This record gives sequence, structure tokens and C-alpha cells, in this order.
Amino acid sequence: MRVSTTMQYRNHLGYLQGHNSRLDQASQVYNTGKKFQTAGQDPGGMSAHMKYEADIASYLQYTQNSKIVADNFAQEETALGQIYDALSSVQTRLVQAINGTLDDGSRAALAEDIKQVRDQLFNLMNTKNAEGEFIFSGARSQVPTFSKTASGHYVCNADGSNKYVNVSPTLTIQANDSGLNIFENTNLANTFDFTAAAGGQPVQYIGSVKDYDEFNTFFKDHFHFGVNGAPAPAPTNQFKIEVLADNKFQLKTANGTDIGPQGEIKDGKIVVAGMQFELPDGAMPQAGHEITITLKEPEQDNILNQLTQISEALQLPSDEYGPNAIVNSSYDLTRQVARMQENVNIAKKQVDTFRGMVGARGANIDAIIKSNESIHDIKKEADANVVEADAFTAVSDLLQAQAALQVAQQSYQVVHSATLFDFMR
Repeated sequence: MRVSTTMQYRNHLGYLQGHNSRLDQASQVYNTGKKFQTAGQDPGGMSAHMKYEADIASYLQYTQNSKIVADNFAQEETALGQIYDALSSVQTRLVQAINGTLDDGSRAALAEDIKQVRDQLFNLMNTKNAEGEFIFSGARSQVPTFSKTASGHYVCNADGSNKYVNVSPTLTIQANDSGLNIFENTNLANTFDFTAAAGGQPVQYIGSVKDYDEFNTFFKDHFHFGVNGAPAPAPTNQFKIEVLADNKFQLKTANGTDIGPQGEIKDGKIVVAGMQFELPDGAMPQAGHEITITLKEPEQDNILNQLTQISEALQLPSDEYGPNAIVNSSYDLTRQVARMQENVNIAKKQVDTFRGMVGARGANIDAIIKSNESIHDIKKEADANVVEADAFTAVSDLLQAQAALQVAQQSYQVVHSATLFDFMR
């Protein structure tokens, strides 16, 4: 076989190019810290790396979503806590309003105080987050939760839906609560209407709820709704109290069935099922008197409108009480204030219920954030095991490639510096 000069050049050039390519690859591994850059260098490794990269990006987004939800929960819980405190302050003022020694000016001052708290509640119910969204408006987060009409009536604009956010591959969490469910769709205190008569002639009685816990139990056990939400027939929810001899009375259904044992009239007052009835002049109820009670269908309204109504009642001067006024008498005012206390108590329970649910979801989201961050770190470590080169190995490979290239360059120079004259000496 003939060895030509061209063949020698070509072979040595191939050696140099191969060693130079290996040096470039070793330098790339050393400089980047990664074992491979293309799928051709390690198909299996590149496939695993791409999967890990997708997982890492996903868990990074899940963590960001979770932190945004956690911030929303913190803001919502704070707002609900402030609303609860404001409602508690209203309760204190209503207790003061029942004081029979207050004059018109004192009641008007309490009414103005209640209006200020109402305005504070209105502002809290329209709380915004950092993005300028109303946190209690449900899916309609760009619309104020409550607005006030020209007539002073408060209207809830929130829908009943909620927003949900993916916080892990398998978990979607509720990110907000609608003010429609917290503040609007809340039953007011149960109440009743009544008339009294004796021998077919009307008798003037004063009636009120003395104990709402007891009355609510009676209401729950005996009130009946109509078909498909229509009002029930009148006798269905009617009851009567018959005043008997010897200061006794009997509570009955409209058709005359006794409800429980006979009761005793004490201090001129008939107290039964949480209700209290008495004659306005303090006289003793007489045998033959019959009080007909009609349980009223439950009503719903937001606490803002209710506070407006009670403040207007407290502001009305006592000399303007009458059948055509918002307050019939001082007894009627006391009854309205007592019912308002129960309305505020119901609103507080509703707010506290949702505050508890937000707190529970907040504790859960904290655990989810920690879990997502841990899984994110595990995925990054697994990806590093696949992609990242060992520093000592990278240095060793680089030095070996440099040495091999240097030897190839030196041998090339030695071989090709020889001529035919060197062999003829």
C-alpha cells in the first residue's frame, strides 16, 4: 500500500479535528456544568430533563397561585373580622337604646352613631384587593359588592358564584366568598302578628318576643311553608292563646288542639314559647280573652338596610309616634330594637361562620404552599442529577482532552516537518 503525503495530511487532520471536537465538548461541559446540550448527545437524559423542566415550571406556577390565594384569604379574613367587630359595637348601642330613661336627643345620638357604623360596614363590604377587584363580589369582581340607591336603599350586586384556582395537579381551591351568601341571603329574626279579642270585641294587647332562642325553637317546630314556596294557608301558621280562669292560659293550634300544658299568668304577663303579651295599662288579662297569633314568613335582607331602618326609628321624636309613623309607640320601638338585636346577632353568626371557613382554607393553603415548594425542590434536584455534570469529572475530562489535542498537534508537526532529504542522509 502506498502512503502518500496527501493521505498523511488527511489522517492527521482527522486526528486533530476529533481531538479538537472532544476538547470543545469537554469545555462546554466544564463551562455550563451540564452533561449534554442536545438530544443527540444523550436522548434518554434529554427526555427526562424536558419532563422535569415541565414539572418544575408547573409547581412554580402552583406555588404562585397558592400564594395569591393565601393573600386573598388573609385580606378576606381581616375584613370579616372588622365587620364582626363593627356589628358587635352596634349591639352595644342597641342595648343602650332600650334604656327607657333616654330622651329624644340621646336616642337621636345613638341613631347617628349606628349610621356611622353602617357606613363603615358598607365600606368594608366593598373591600378591594391589590388588583382593584372587589373581594366579596363573587365572579363579578369588577362591580362593587353593594351600592346605594338614590332613595338610600342598599343593593347587593354580587352573584352567588365563587372563583376557583388550581393549586396542585389534583386540587382546585375556592379562592373567595360571595357577599350574596355572606351578607344578603340571610334570614331576619323570626316574628309574628297578633290580634286580641273578648266576646268578639277587640282588646288592646302589647306583644313582643321575650326570648328569641325559645321563640325560634317554637317557630322551627310549628311553622309550615306553602307548596313551591307559596305562602301557606292562613290557618296553618296561626295559633291562639285562651285566657282561662284562675290566672291560667292555654296555647292552642288554630283548630283548638292544645300545645303543651296550661301556663300561669305572672305579673299580668302571658309568657309562652318565647313570646310575651300584656295589657298596656298593666291590668291582669281576663278569662275569655283570646289572642290570635300568626307566624310571619321568614324574610331576608342585608344588615345595611336594617341598620338604616332602626336608626330612622330611633331618630323619630316620641311626640310623632302613631299608627301612620314608622314607630307606633314606645312599646313598638322597644320591640323593633329587640328584633334588630336579633338581626345583628344573626348577621354576626353568618360572618363568623364564613370567617371560620376562610381561616380553615387559609390553614390548608399554607400546607399546600409548603408541599408545592418541597415537590418543586425535589424535581429540581432530580433534574440536576440527570443534567448537571460532576465538577471533578468535568475538570478531568477537560484536562485529558487538552493533553490529547496537544499530543496530536506535536505529532503532526514532527511527522510533517520530515522531507525526502531526511531519509537520503
